[in-house]
Amino acid sequence: MKGYNPDLFRKVKKAVSMQQVAEYYGLQLNRKGLCQCPFHQDKNPSLKIYPDGKGFYCFTCGTGGDQIKFVALYHDTSNYEAAKELAAAFDIPLAEPMTYREKREAELVRRHRVAVAAFKKRSTLYVKMYWILLCEAIHERNEHFTEALQNITYIEYLLENIEECPEEVYEDKKAVRRIGDIKRRITDWYIRIEADGTISR
Repeated sequence: MKGYNPDLFRKVKKAVSMQQVAEYYGLQLNRKGLCQCPFHQDKNPSLKIYPDGKGFYCFTCGTGGDQIKFVALYHDTSNYEAAKELAAAFDIPLAEPMTYREKREAELVRRHRVAVAAFKKRSTLYVKMYWILLCEAIHERNEHFTEALQNITYIEYLLENIEECPEEVYEDKKAVRRIGDIKRRITDWYIRIEADGTISR
């Protein structure tokens, strides 16, 4: 039967917890084990990550399952492909021992995925913070009003791409530089240069 490998499923579920999977995909859990559900437009944390490998369940949209099901839904793929994805991401050894070259390539892939996940989490934080500042500037018509009008559409577009295709944004050097500029802009947001050249906050 194509795609049937019960040993793969067993090894993956034993090696990787549901919380590790959630954190790998950039979800932030609160003290109650809740986070925002990636399977619907969730404004308040409604996805419960259960301890001891019991899986996940969203109290709003009703989506639930185990570690493998989460990845299958997240990538819109089969459970078998999702299990292989987790095995590669967390460097889980499968049936035959790998050669040195295969191990090296697998490690490079794993590191790349971890780097992309960290980039997505960090970039979303900075860009969303800048978006909030721009929205406030438009609403209040303050000294940043013109900057907000000129940039808010692109920032919303960038946020969408970071969420939907983070790896492509990660590989785009121009976008990465722009996110670095956004981080610095947030830091300088409340700095004002007076007429005499002095800097105030």
